[in-house]
Amino acid sequence: MEQIISKEKERPDIIIYKEKNSDEIICLLEFKKPIYEPDDEENLKEPARKKATQLKVRYFGTSNFQSLILFNTEKVNSLKILEEQIVGQYTLSLLEDINDIEQPKFRNNIYTALEKLLSDLAEFTTGKKPEPLIQIDQHLVWRLYDKVNRLSQYYKRIIEDEYHKNPKFRLDLKKWFTEQMWEFTGQDIDFVKAARQTSYLLINKIVFYNALQVKRKELELLIIPEHFTKGGFLKRVLLTYFNYVIEKIDYETIYSADFIDTLAFPDNETVVTEIKNLSKIFLRYDFSKLGYDIIGYIFEKLIPAEERHNLGQYFTNSNIVDIILRFCSKSEDAQILDPACGAGTFLVRAYQHKKMMNAKLKHEDILDTLWGVDIAKFPAHLATINLTINDLKVDKNFPNIIHKDFFELHATSQGLELSEDLLKPWRKVRVKDLSSNDREITYPRLFLKCLFS
Repeated sequence: MEQIISKEKERPDIIIYKEKNSDEIICLLEFKKPIYEPDDEENLKEPARKKATQLKVRYFGTSNFQSLILFNTEKVNSLKILEEQIVGQYTLSLLEDINDIEQPKFRNNIYTALEKLLSDLAEFTTGKKPEPLIQIDQHLVWRLYDKVNRLSQYYKRIIEDEYHKNPKFRLDLKKWFTEQMWEFTGQDIDFVKAARQTSYLLINKIVFYNALQVKRKELELLIIPEHFTKGGFLKRVLLTYFNYVIEKIDYETIYSADFIDTLAFPDNETVVTEIKNLSKIFLRYDFSKLGYDIIGYIFEKLIPAEERHNLGQYFTNSNIVDIILRFCSKSEDAQILDPACGAGTFLVRAYQHKKMMNAKLKHEDILDTLWGVDIAKFPAHLATINLTINDLKVDKNFPNIIHKDFFELHATSQGLELSEDLLKPWRKVRVKDLSSNDREITYPRLFLKCLFS
């Protein structure tokens, strides 16, 4: 491998030869600072393609020191679809400042990823391993997870800075941690946790909107004006899209906002640019042609199991869940309540049990028999999505998930009511949107004769 240190723009940053003392080039790499997207068409991919074509190199890679994408030059020149052009995707580091590249926490991860890249190239060129077929859902999950990492870095710095200089923000952040049933210690891990949940909530909302827009033609295509640089303008635009869903369709547990949601839109041009680039990812694809199974896979795989654990989500082993369900769900019309549903493991498995009892059961009819409550917003948000994606093509697709402390629900002969307002049905609750405006949401079904898991 040869690193080219040159001011000549036509020279690649790194050239990889087939073997030592060989003149045969098998790959060239182009790098830009972390502020660039790893597949930036103008500044990375196109210059690298031209150089690879000129030098007749089989592969070229583009990177921003955080991620690296390996392309097959011939497939790029043949204008194959993006996923067919890509033969490798590598996560390098969380490096933000190129001057920090020698720090072990960055350098070691980059070395590990580059070793994997070299190993793949060796196997591709010797025929020991075929080039992988990158699926659309795999690439989308990889790109979205890359966005989670990038946004989280910015959010962490902003949250930490605001915490140290703003007493009210400090109190609000501690209160939010308490509401999530988390202990706040003021350590680095706390700011990381808040930043990553902010990122996941925003990205989930945008992904879900794009999935919903396929079925609900009254929803406009989500587009963020290119000239936006202020978080306030960006917030108002996304608020318009999200509030329309709440008002005209539902999905309150996905789109209602709390303290952490408001952190997603700082007046920081870099963050605004990241979110604009995030929205552009979806404009590359026609979601109506992707298929609902692909969209479901994206939601299922976007948050790794370890990440969910770090964000406070603890999962009951599915085998244990199945045993419990055998005792409490004895018929296809049995009503199931999980009063501390988390991300919905019990409810999703209950859904699947009912489907096994009767494959002809309609998605919406099964949802009418499943109820979940969780005190923390993020798990309630995930539970709603995890139930919804069982059949995204159905119009009536509203899981009965309540973001509330179960012990604040009051039981009467007519069902459950909210204890602070016994004159109203329990299913009428107050939620806040991203502008902190109060609105009333009515859940679609009464809650009677339920079993407790």
